[in-house]
Amino acid sequence: MIRVFRTAVALAWAAVLVLPRPAAAVGEDSAAALLAKHQAYVGWHVGDGVVKTLRATGTVTNGSKVLDNIVLLRYGVAQRRTTVDEHGLEGDDGFTGNVYWTSGSNGFTLRPVGEVIRYFYDRDSLFGERTGELTPALLRHEQVDGVDTVVLRLTSTIGFPMDVYVDPASGAYRRAVIDPGGKYETTLNGLGYTEVDGKRFLTTYHFSDSKNITAYTKVEVNPAIAPDDLRPPKQTATWTFGDGTAAIELTKDTFPRVLVDVVVNGVKGKFILDTGAGSTLISDSFLRSAGAKRFAESRVYGIGGSAPASLYRVDSIAIGPSTLHNVIVNSGLREEWKEQEGIVGLIGFDLLAAAIIDLDFDAGTLRVLDAAKVEPDQTKGIVVHADFSNHHIRVPMKLNDKYDVIATLDSGNPLNVLFSRDLIFRDRMVFLVDPNQFGSTRYGGGVGSGYEIEQCGKLSSLQLGPIVYKPVPACDSDYEYRNEILVGLDFMKAFNFVFDYPDGIMVMIPRKQ
Repeated sequence: MIRVFRTAVALAWAAVLVLPRPAAAVGEDSAAALLAKHQAYVGWHVGDGVVKTLRATGTVTNGSKVLDNIVLLRYGVAQRRTTVDEHGLEGDDGFTGNVYWTSGSNGFTLRPVGEVIRYFYDRDSLFGERTGELTPALLRHEQVDGVDTVVLRLTSTIGFPMDVYVDPASGAYRRAVIDPGGKYETTLNGLGYTEVDGKRFLTTYHFSDSKNITAYTKVEVNPAIAPDDLRPPKQTATWTFGDGTAAIELTKDTFPRVLVDVVVNGVKGKFILDTGAGSTLISDSFLRSAGAKRFAESRVYGIGGSAPASLYRVDSIAIGPSTLHNVIVNSGLREEWKEQEGIVGLIGFDLLAAAIIDLDFDAGTLRVLDAAKVEPDQTKGIVVHADFSNHHIRVPMKLNDKYDVIATLDSGNPLNVLFSRDLIFRDRMVFLVDPNQFGSTRYGGGVGSGYEIEQCGKLSSLQLGPIVYKPVPACDSDYEYRNEILVGLDFMKAFNFVFDYPDGIMVMIPRKQ
């Protein structure tokens, strides 16, 4: 059952003031001295006028394999990072000095909003060496890679708390944890510095225990960089918008789906609308029949593993009267879907990211609208400021009236909420499973032939602002991490939606029935 409490009709998140916690006088003195020692060790910070511009180039590697090539540009406080993966796909993100932005392989640029801005602020304080402006408090001593470090808790009025592990002998940071214990908790290990012109730059790190190592191997201080070099990339895929709608079908079988007819290079096929897919997946056989141009190998990832795929360039993809031109898509959808259900593709994030999408289950329609000309009517429903920065629709929710979680809204998941097992083993969340109940153990999969074994039962409640969903059919999952959950169609089908992707706004309109 889903209940909407009408005491609130708008839902938005702003920066929360984070006040420094009290500390003993000796702790305060020691903390301030260590922070000053770190600033002396690096010798610069963003905006100081000493390092006016910066260019750093490097790679992300796993063993001897290069996964990504990366270029970081700084101009004052503005920055842009470009990543080109092993398949040649480019992704970009940056900060204009006022606004964060992110862009995918089709050049659709989005503006992250909500709580994730606090995470970006902390990340940029760390790499831009502005942690000296934060308020320190001494926590404890801890060994990191054989070095006895002092852990400082850094707080501000904008970002999340951040713990830095300081080598007291040099002032170098050995580890950093953004939002420790929180839902955005991120650990950066293996921190290493490169010295250039008497300044030190954080150039090496990896996340938690990941084997993927990020290393900037060349750092240029004050190179010639034009301000335009830091702008988002030009959009490569473009929409032609038309009036009218496309028909959708919300199936009523055991595993419901949202189906819509899509025309690819003039060839019609049945697609699933999958808001949980970061990219659009289409079967190889359908892409070949539509005359799409294959240009590289790739790999697609999902629950249970990954599968080999190919990258194709498609001349046109039409949803109703609106058409997207010059689009990069992935193959990788299993051919059995086409053979058994007549489904040839999934409409994912990268296809919709430059538009406003009006999804009306009551009318059975989907409209693709021009974000430059149309704004969603925020008086029609509950307004949620969503985080689209990682190419998924993510919103903060509360689980069991206690646990703050980051929920991905996934219309491609027909039933149960999936939650990270970390909530059980780390946060001690109670989750009861009746082994005698049919469906208490299931095999969950996404792409390829891989799967994971999930234990299923019920959680007491899930809340998004004034919306309460209870009881919650749920399964544990190794695919989700830390405080992440996946919320599927069982929840979403109670609402009509307007997704304003470019501005990070989602309007949820309770359905008539």
